[in-house]
Amino acid sequence: MSNPSWSYRADAALAWIRRSIEVTGGKGSAHSYSPLWGWAGAYPETTGYLLPTLLRYAEIRQDASLRTLAGTCQKWLISKQLPSGAFPGGLAGNVAPSAFNTAMILFGLRNPVEKTLAELENIRRSLERAVFWLLGLLEPDGAWRQAAYVPGFVPSYYSYAVWAVLEANLDGLWPEIPGAMRRALQFYAQRFQPEGTVSDWGLRPGPVAFTHTIAYTLQGFWESALLLDEKEILEKTLYAADRILQEHHRHGRLAGRYGPNWRGDYSFSCPTGNAQLSILFSRIGETTGEQTFKTAAKLFLGEAACFQKLGSNRNTFGALPGSAPFWGPYLRWRYPNWGAKFFLDAVDKTDGILQD
Repeated sequence: MSNPSWSYRADAALAWIRRSIEVTGGKGSAHSYSPLWGWAGAYPETTGYLLPTLLRYAEIRQDASLRTLAGTCQKWLISKQLPSGAFPGGLAGNVAPSAFNTAMILFGLRNPVEKTLAELENIRRSLERAVFWLLGLLEPDGAWRQAAYVPGFVPSYYSYAVWAVLEANLDGLWPEIPGAMRRALQFYAQRFQPEGTVSDWGLRPGPVAFTHTIAYTLQGFWESALLLDEKEILEKTLYAADRILQEHHRHGRLAGRYGPNWRGDYSFSCPTGNAQLSILFSRIGETTGEQTFKTAAKLFLGEAACFQKLGSNRNTFGALPGSAPFWGPYLRWRYPNWGAKFFLDAVDKTDGILQD
């Protein structure tokens, strides 16, 4: 197909997501597929934030089967919750609690799929237990230091976890949350650098970050600052977005990762990060009304779409690779489930693109 429509591309990504859930027997979405290693196990973290995407496309496509998939995954997630209220990190079967993964699963518990009173209460209790485990883990200065992906490292992309907790409390059930999350957001916002980058925004300690975690960090700041009316943090995030636009204009595309002073590594692309930055720029354009950001969102989405697989292999049809070329440093040789998730979100967020 020489020029597939956005609607076709979205359906392809949905088909791959269905496949990623099918291969686990309906017990969550598989972390990734690799032509070298096959399908990985189910991944609670990204299954959690995949659920709002499935529910949104169930509405867009008027497809009840997507809602059924979301309900199956939601029940499975609740079965994985630890007695403490936390959710484990890593693949299904691990039991070590994870602060960030627990926060991401809040997105999947925020909207109950099942509607019986008993099921609604079960989901509500699961959400509450996870929220209060995270609140209990928060230190007085606003940092989450325990239950980290890298022991001893406090990454700035935890701003995205702040947003998850705020989203879980949109109904205002827990009055202590805004104050606690404001303290957390301000802790991470101290890391903005004068040129618009953010220190420690990578997966591991060091000055360089993939666009995947850069987008996590900036969207976490943007969405959280909107909810908390933190104008200074909004301004800093907007400045960072402007710098990304400048670098994109200078080089004609997004780098796969950036270091201090926006030094980009253009040896590869990170399609997942491209899709995430498309979502962020759509949201900034929506909030500010500035067309420049909406135009950039379409460009970034187009860069991600260049690498979507649309061949005959059902294990890759609709997927996005971790890196392009495939042997690049982000999730080398793998197609992660969150690549397809963020691609679907970006297609949905880009004005009118599904009507092409």
